[in-house]
Amino acid sequence: MQAVARSETPAAAACADPADRADRRRRGWGTPRLRVVLALGFGTLGFLATLALAALVSREATRRLEAEVGGQLAEIAGQMARNLDIGMFERWRDIQIAAASDSLRDPGTATAAKRAVMERLQATYPAYSIIGLVDADGRVSATSTGALEGADVSGRDYFRGGLEGPYVGDVHPAKLLQSLMPPVDTGARGAAREPLRLVDVAAPVRSPDGRVLGVLAAHLDWTWARDMARILEGALRGHRQGAEILILSRDGTVLLGPPALQGAALPRAVLTGDRSLDPQGTSRVGPWPDGAAAYLSAHASTTGHRDYPGLGWQVVVRQTADRALTAVAALRGDILVAGSVVALAAALLAWLLAGLIARPLLDLAVAAETLGRDQRPPPLPRAFVREGAMIADALGAAADELARRADTHRLLIDELNHRVKNTLATVQAMAAQSLKNLGGDAAAGRDAFEARLLALSRAHDILTRESWASADLRGVATQAMRPFLGAEVPGGARSGSDLASQTSSGALPPRISLEGPDLRLPPEGALALTMILHELCTNAVKHGALSVPGGRAALVWTVEAGLDTDTLRVTWCECGGPPVVPPTRKGFGTRLLERGFAGNRTASLTYEAAGVVYRAANPLPAPGRAAAQPTPRLQAGRA
Repeated sequence: MQAVARSETPAAAACADPADRADRRRRGWGTPRLRVVLALGFGTLGFLATLALAALVSREATRRLEAEVGGQLAEIAGQMARNLDIGMFERWRDIQIAAASDSLRDPGTATAAKRAVMERLQATYPAYSIIGLVDADGRVSATSTGALEGADVSGRDYFRGGLEGPYVGDVHPAKLLQSLMPPVDTGARGAAREPLRLVDVAAPVRSPDGRVLGVLAAHLDWTWARDMARILEGALRGHRQGAEILILSRDGTVLLGPPALQGAALPRAVLTGDRSLDPQGTSRVGPWPDGAAAYLSAHASTTGHRDYPGLGWQVVVRQTADRALTAVAALRGDILVAGSVVALAAALLAWLLAGLIARPLLDLAVAAETLGRDQRPPPLPRAFVREGAMIADALGAAADELARRADTHRLLIDELNHRVKNTLATVQAMAAQSLKNLGGDAAAGRDAFEARLLALSRAHDILTRESWASADLRGVATQAMRPFLGAEVPGGARSGSDLASQTSSGALPPRISLEGPDLRLPPEGALALTMILHELCTNAVKHGALSVPGGRAALVWTVEAGLDTDTLRVTWCECGGPPVVPPTRKGFGTRLLERGFAGNRTASLTYEAAGVVYRAANPLPAPGRAAAQPTPRLQAGRA
């Protein structure tokens, strides 16, 4: 036997509905709503997709923009290299043309006339620091400025090279002119001045018969290359504005560039290492020795022009990577902004869409809940999606089927109850007819048998009213004891049949007290308790406390909690009756009492001097454990 929940009648379910719903709401507090899940899911998915798209686009755009900007910087470097080659070619050609003039080739021409030729050449291109005519012995015979005349330059490279043919020398500091000429003001840097550096250009001066008379040499001020670079840098516009142009010698020494690098040899890895942007390796991204910022750079080499051989200079154009790739950063920001807007729109759309889905789902949940209480679900609105409509149709069909089964079940129960009552009435009639002519002890047995049948019938009436689900222990006890207390006992015992035939609609007199918690018993427990109480009351009326006016009886029941199971304990105590005399033999009633509720002999009947004491115990499953049993999951096509 076990304690069960209160009957799930429609009235009780309706009364418990608010509490049940509140409990379900409390259990559902930790579960997010569909709207929140979809909105957060779509929003997060959109934002993550935006981040991934921004990363991919940024990577691809960076690669392409690096290559594009690297190509532009390479074009600028190539243009600067061509300008240098053309500029040096022009100076190379000027000196050769001047060396072939008749004024310089005629030994008889006066020094003043020769100086005038050089002055006119220097006036034509002011970047010349000085132009001088050196005789075959290496002594300066005349210059465009008058300086260094008479100086011995026979050991200089430009003189020795000029004797053999057209000569051009790389950049070098001015040794003789540094002390004779003031440093040139850069203008662009205000008060800043830089030391004089020269590029030598020379050509032999030959007599009409081809004999070498001397060398015409020119010292070209290196500032012309710097000015050319500044002009080109100033012409840059847009994202290339702010690019720097550097000129390196053949061995990698920085001839023109930032002060921190000028005059130092640039490591080869700066131009060839790290990450190249084109197969030729003309552009790259990487660090530079003069700063922590990464630069995007490109280089080009001077190769000469026409018969000018070139000096092997390298032109490098660089720009900080963050400024060169500003468009990528702007594109990345635009993607993030647009993606965030799209993610927000997706979350909002998911919120609205979830509302359209969630409302029918809530209606379906309410309908399923109503159906679980054996009630007809309310009409369901048409679902937004086909699956929802299918669920609604399935719930409607299930409600119809359950209603049909409930009607069939009620008909079967009613028919069964009717047949049981008819069977009990038939058995009672058969007993009455079969045993009517018996007398003495046999007549008493007949009356006891009929009384037991009536007690069993009353128990069946209680269970029928409760749809055979469960019965209240207190109600079962009251119904079982009421026939024995219809009237006061006039000093003597009444027969079992007389006592059993009396009923009363009022409350029980105080001769029997009931004490215990509210508890519901399953059908087998209710039947067993009815028969036990019938026997106890019958014995008390015939031989015990209820056989005299002052006698009293008490029924007490308790539930003891245990580790694994709870225990129901029932105690019947009599007092104030006649002296108790233990029976000499055991009858059917005594054996029924000793068997207890479930026939496992967990009961005891004690004949104490104050009155009979009956105790019975039965294990019950703990309510908490019974409630904690998992509900079977619905599987495909079956429960």
